[in-house]
Amino acid sequence: MNPTHTRLKATTLTVSAGILLLAALSTLIPWTGASEANVIGYRSLCSFAPFSTLICLMGANLLLSLRKRLPETPEE
Repeated sequence: MNPTHTRLKATTLTVSAGILLLAALSTLIPWTGASEANVIGYRSLCSFAPFSTLICLMGANLLLSLRKRLPETPEE
C-alpha cells in the first residue's frame, strides 16, 4: 500500500475519533431548553446522556484501535 494512502487513512481515523470525542463531551453540557431531564437527573444538550456519551466514546475507541492496526509507513 502506498505510504501516502496509509497516512491519509491514519489522519482520517484520528480526526473522526476527535470529532466523536467532542460529541461525547457535548452531550453532557447543561441546557435549559431540553425537553426532559436525562438519566443523571439534569437537563443536558442530549436527553439520552450518559448513554449517548458512552456510545460516542466506544466509537472513538474503535476508530483509534483501527488506526493502530494500520501498517507502519517507512520513513522517507
